[in-house]
Amino acid sequence: MKIDLIALDLDDTLLNSRLDISEGNRRAIVAAENAGIEIVLATGRNYAGVKKYIPLLDLGRKGNYLVCSNGAEILEAATGVSVERLTLSRDFCHEASAFIDSENLPWQVYMDGKIFCSRINDWALMDEKITGQALFEAGPRDSLFENGQVKFVVPGEPERIAELYKKARPRFRGKAEIVTSKPYFMEILPLGADKGSALRRLTKKLGISMEHVMAIGDAMNDLTMIREAGWGCAPSNALEKIKANARHVSEKSHDQDAVADLIYAIALRKDPSNATADLEIA
Repeated sequence: MKIDLIALDLDDTLLNSRLDISEGNRRAIVAAENAGIEIVLATGRNYAGVKKYIPLLDLGRKGNYLVCSNGAEILEAATGVSVERLTLSRDFCHEASAFIDSENLPWQVYMDGKIFCSRINDWALMDEKITGQALFEAGPRDSLFENGQVKFVVPGEPERIAELYKKARPRFRGKAEIVTSKPYFMEILPLGADKGSALRRLTKKLGISMEHVMAIGDAMNDLTMIREAGWGCAPSNALEKIKANARHVSEKSHDQDAVADLIYAIALRKDPSNATADLEIA
């Protein structure tokens, strides 16, 4: 089956443990681009957290897009200009923050390249380090929520997040999407905001069938795109549920160039040991 578009999760999929894109993965992506395949980064991060990777993959050209905020945003890769943006309403933001407060957990939202947290904690500090966005304690909620928000992130110990997830799903059914992006992060997103749905909307815009889409991811926020893509794939370090739903699982992890392994094997049908001879490396 011909692959026309490859959607790549970032953390623990394309990025290694040092949060870098390896040269092996970069070469494979360049080879796919040279073969006419669209590359879309599909991530839970917002534009501020992903933009530094765009020039490394030469994705800053007109016609390149990103799926950000777990599907709540479709953006032009070159500029960060919104093609589509789903938001949580002001009233819902107050409702969600009050619910999280009642569970004695912190919450955080993202605005203007900054993280605003209800109370500073180790998980939020880790998010600041990973995404490069400055962390601030949240100010008055009326002004913070005035124009709504794209998403809430609730950080905490995995056991607490698992408990909260069980409460939040029925609590907000029909109002919001609830997903765990990592065992220590639960996210509250607008209805319709998931990577699979966003990819469907983007591929319709591009005139590409989902049957010709390859999606690679490792975590629960990748599940919808793994299921909906013609070729849903996973690295060996992916969660077991993700691997169980993937059409193909690499024997390699995110620290062993799993993305390159999958691109060569499925999208390019090449032996990676012979695949880089004719690359034009940027």
